[in-house]
Amino acid sequence: MSLSRRAFLGAAAPFALGGCRNLFAGGYAAPRRPPVSERINLGIIGCGTQAYGNVGQFLQDPRVQIVVTCDPVLEAPGYSYKAHLPGGRLVFKRQVDEKYGNASCRMEEDWRRVVDDPTVDAVAIITPDHWHALIAIEAMKHGKHVYCQKPLTVGIAEGQAMVRAAKKSGVTFQVGNQGRSNSAHRVAAELAINGYLGAIKSVHVAIPGGSGGKWGHGLETARRTIPPYFTKEAWALWQGPAAHWEDDAFIPGIHEPMCWRWNRRYGGGMITDFGAHEFDLMQQGLGMDRSGPVAIENFTAADWQDDRNVFSWAGSFDFDFVYANGVRVHVTNMKPGVGRGVTFVGEKGTVSTVGGLQRPDYLRKWNEKRDLKDSEIHLYRPKDGHSHEMDFIDGIYENRPICTDCEIGHRTISAAHIANICERVGAKTLKWDPVAERFVGNEAANALLEVPYSNGYTLAV
Repeated sequence: MSLSRRAFLGAAAPFALGGCRNLFAGGYAAPRRPPVSERINLGIIGCGTQAYGNVGQFLQDPRVQIVVTCDPVLEAPGYSYKAHLPGGRLVFKRQVDEKYGNASCRMEEDWRRVVDDPTVDAVAIITPDHWHALIAIEAMKHGKHVYCQKPLTVGIAEGQAMVRAAKKSGVTFQVGNQGRSNSAHRVAAELAINGYLGAIKSVHVAIPGGSGGKWGHGLETARRTIPPYFTKEAWALWQGPAAHWEDDAFIPGIHEPMCWRWNRRYGGGMITDFGAHEFDLMQQGLGMDRSGPVAIENFTAADWQDDRNVFSWAGSFDFDFVYANGVRVHVTNMKPGVGRGVTFVGEKGTVSTVGGLQRPDYLRKWNEKRDLKDSEIHLYRPKDGHSHEMDFIDGIYENRPICTDCEIGHRTISAAHIANICERVGAKTLKWDPVAERFVGNEAANALLEVPYSNGYTLAV
């Protein structure tokens, strides 16, 4: 029997906010794929910085109805990295209500109420990284289609579990890596993968560096009481499966908005944050979307903050990925004379996105010509120039592959995790088996594939 939104809200019992072992019992619910005559009911989980971009795109799609905004925070000034932009579930409910001209969008503090709501067809997970896997897997168990922001995970085993759940559930899953929907990104990969550069000899990748103190936030490590925009229960919910600090402290340098990525309990620093973009193009152009490198070599890192227990990651780094066909990818942090982007170097020429995906004239001209032969590899492009978010909605209606599925996103971010694990074990070189998804001959590194969960949380597919 179907359950209306009114009936669901009247019958729903409150959730405990402490641990959530075995969050939901039972198997997988069948995903709902509404006819094109019906709108897709979407829940927004996470109402901070990135939500401004994603929610704005979904609000422009007339096929979507945002029915709930969810965040532990009701409303907070400066809850995004742009200090003038507030955040919280009320802030985004107002945006939704203004767009639709009514007040029907509801709010939730606890994401489990969104996932358990039978009137919600899909969710957009826009939380800090340490929540992505748990929320996505439980959403898929409940038959919800998933749009999950990058970086997809904080550990490789999480991604493996998400891929299994995505295949088992049959939902449409889009990783929020918008570069895949960018035409110049696709063109660069098509030129590389189709041999227009000759055999690829090497690839060069530069991503931003840094280890804290960005986006207007400082490096304060003092243990503070939680700010007034968090209740005690909401603060526990924000931390979720991550180990809490002594006395349940709030540490501004890693707990202010956008700062969570500096600590490994919540994120993987700049290597995961921007590797999610550039490593994605690297993998696509090498035809390795569902595989990965076989080794990381020549790893060096430097420029840590003084308190590495709080600020986990190096501010600068330099290393090589090596693929089974011998192609070597040199990765470094941006510096004077080294701009962000990916450069494929072939026997006959190079193609580069350094300077911005839309800027290089040859990428624009190639996209305009669109003269790939029928026999060549035509990489996926969203239909009708649709955005990454609209491509997700297309996939729900049409029940077909879309731009960046769960496995592609997992393989991309696995490369970043390999680099971070190399840093953590203090190795110059690690060998990686992309089939078994394990390190070869280094059990200390393999021990870091799993993400330790605290507070009674478990990850079960």
